[in-house]
Amino acid sequence: MLSLLTPQQLFGEFGSSADVLAHASFLERARLEREREQDGSARLALAAYVVARLVNRLLVKPDTPEAEEGFIWQLDAVRRHLQDLPDDSPEAAHLSGITESVPGTGPPPSALRLSLTAYAYFLEHEGRLEEALEVLALAARTHGPALPASEFASIALFAGRLNRLLARWEVATSCYRGAEQAGRLLGDHVVALRGQLGCGAVLRGQGNLPAARAAAEAALAAATELHLDDVQTIAYGDLGSVYTLQGMRVEALHANYRAFKLAPDPLQRMRALGDVAIGLAEIGCLDGARVGFEILVGSDTSVLLRINALIELMNLESVARNRVAFERRRAEAEPLRGRMPPSMTADYYYKTAVGFARFGQLGRARQALRAAMEVAEANRLNTWYFQIERVLENLSECPDHHPEPADGLSFSQAPAVQEVESGLQEYAVLAGV
Repeated sequence: MLSLLTPQQLFGEFGSSADVLAHASFLERARLEREREQDGSARLALAAYVVARLVNRLLVKPDTPEAEEGFIWQLDAVRRHLQDLPDDSPEAAHLSGITESVPGTGPPPSALRLSLTAYAYFLEHEGRLEEALEVLALAARTHGPALPASEFASIALFAGRLNRLLARWEVATSCYRGAEQAGRLLGDHVVALRGQLGCGAVLRGQGNLPAARAAAEAALAAATELHLDDVQTIAYGDLGSVYTLQGMRVEALHANYRAFKLAPDPLQRMRALGDVAIGLAEIGCLDGARVGFEILVGSDTSVLLRINALIELMNLESVARNRVAFERRRAEAEPLRGRMPPSMTADYYYKTAVGFARFGQLGRARQALRAAMEVAEANRLNTWYFQIERVLENLSECPDHHPEPADGLSFSQAPAVQEVESGLQEYAVLAGV
């Protein structure tokens, strides 16, 4: 059974090192940065491309003197190229660490795998999901034809998350199921349950809310029985997302706040905080929501979480009918659109359209809704597609047809809501916001 845990199971078959289109996501970043006249960023993207090709060649080169000689020449050339990158760039430091771990001869060492994995996490943190997948695949391949079960499980969960964020549902499900299989093989309840939760998150993304809720509830029950706080955090967050989509607002807020309180690490805590702030906004507790989003925007958490908080602050300004502030937040978010995954892009266009409609700009609202529909259709975001379609169909007949938050007064006296708002105020003071 161990022999089934292969890199190909997670990433498919790999192409030849001579394929110039391999690792094209780095070239695309370089092109976009050149168009924006960001030469330093473009140089970093090209450097990442040549490093990825170097590692790829290491993994496929034949064991001949000629191949070894050519590879050593390429390795020296890449190292010289990296010396011209900015010394203060975190990405340049990652790339240098990778090339220093590349051996001139012999098999890939564990240091190379660790350097590649660290770089993949950096790329995810920066919102460069395609590139993160490319680098993660290289890290997996350094093991050879088969991966140890523990390493396979870790990489499978990472790959599942990246593919899910990119709305590649079938591949994401396959990765999560692989992680669950490896977890059961190892007797690791955390890994197995996280794989199970990942499959449920895919179902949620596809719009199958009853199945997604059942998966989260089953995993939560198992994690609670086993006293696994980190798995409970994920499960509560997943339940909160499902409750939100099902219109169960207070239940969603309570579940997400439980995730926030239980989260064992800062990134999980900030993810949960974003969900809590969204929940407060949806029940009309705008001051509490603003506190949560401003904590996120001012934090050093992942780029995607900060971008999402910025989108939500943009939406809050349109709710408050503050057109100047809405346009300011929109201007901050628009240049970051290329770094948003599909579901976030649809959300950005949708909330932009809602804002335009609130300010009477129906033509611009219609244009933004059509852009949102195109993203939803291309990525099979079914729940988003039908929601946007309904709003677009009713926009002309009912210009004010857009979801408004509930009256916060009707919820603010609920003990669960008061607990959340006071907890966020205390956290903001400690965070210096």
